[in-house]
Amino acid sequence: MKKVIFALGSAVLLFADSPLSTEKAKLWELKKQKLQKDTAKLKNSWISPLKLFAKYNRSVNAGNFDGTSYSASLQLRQDIFRSGGIWYAIDYAKAFGEAQALGIEIKKAAQMKMLYMLKVKIEREKLKLRQSKLLLKNRLIDVEITKESYQSGNADISMLNRVVIDSDNARNRLINAKNMLRNEKIELKKLIGDKSVEELEIPKIPLVDKDFYLKHHLELLRYKKQSDAAKAQFKAVRSNYLPKVTVNANYGYSKFRGDFQNYDGDEYGYGIGVSMPLDINTKYDVESNKLAYLQTRLEEKDREKELEIEYDKRLYNIDDFKQKMKVSRQMLKMYDELYRFTLMQVKAGLKTASERDSLANSKKIQQLEYEIQQKNIELEKMALFFDLLTLPKN
Repeated sequence: MKKVIFALGSAVLLFADSPLSTEKAKLWELKKQKLQKDTAKLKNSWISPLKLFAKYNRSVNAGNFDGTSYSASLQLRQDIFRSGGIWYAIDYAKAFGEAQALGIEIKKAAQMKMLYMLKVKIEREKLKLRQSKLLLKNRLIDVEITKESYQSGNADISMLNRVVIDSDNARNRLINAKNMLRNEKIELKKLIGDKSVEELEIPKIPLVDKDFYLKHHLELLRYKKQSDAAKAQFKAVRSNYLPKVTVNANYGYSKFRGDFQNYDGDEYGYGIGVSMPLDINTKYDVESNKLAYLQTRLEEKDREKELEIEYDKRLYNIDDFKQKMKVSRQMLKMYDELYRFTLMQVKAGLKTASERDSLANSKKIQQLEYEIQQKNIELEKMALFFDLLTLPKN
């Protein structure tokens, strides 16, 4: 299990210090330490305890015989051969411990993923908030222009109603953007504690290769260890119904003082035995554990196929966001041309300052939209990256 924990450490080399709150970081460390102790205990579970006995006894019978005895002894009863069962038990403990270590890391990675994704979402919501403010400015300009047209008879009431409703929707969008930003900051504070939201740096996340993603995915690695544990468990259960060799030994000291007899001295004994259970449920127990092993292997294959689809989905999303960035660039170019044209028209007295300001806002909206899609791509990369055991090499 030490190898697994060492490998897990390499996945966080990207982060100089844990961004989690002090309490959460300490909690994960304690969970790992507890698991190490539990695994060490499980590895040694096949070793029988050495039992220490000590006794004092005094008895007086009807014949007024008075006797006092003292004794102390050590006893051991230990299996030294279980038809391979001892090695299978050790293999099970190792695989089970490594699977549990990966389980802890999966939960920690999910917390880290949430933390950094929230930070990126906060940056994205800041862009959306600026975008919403600009959009509201444009809608208010539309209201003023349409109201003047309506008053001069060049627009009907339905047109005026539409732009008024649009401005109302823009106000609600701005409120929602503020609310979303505030809520995401609150959720992030739950994870980082007293640390500053603003000072938290977003690491540069690479887009991992599909083969690398599937080879180093934490869930799949845990399934492999669970499969190893289930296989060892199956073999250990099977060996339980085969011959085993047991040795027993005891050593002690006894002292007796009585009216007619006295003795004291060492006592010892030892022996060896062979046994094998004849259980009517042997077949069912062995087959049940074999099926559990086969089930774990099938779950691993099933999850791998799901993750392949999940990876493809993320790539499709990234491609969609790139297409949206392309559209934003095209829109930005168009608005830039219209803005420069309108600027000249304003100087010539043919267009109003409101029309110029509206186009300037539209340019900024498209630039922000471009940056928002960049954040969306970053989120998709993070969703893949934090599922991994190790970092991909550049």
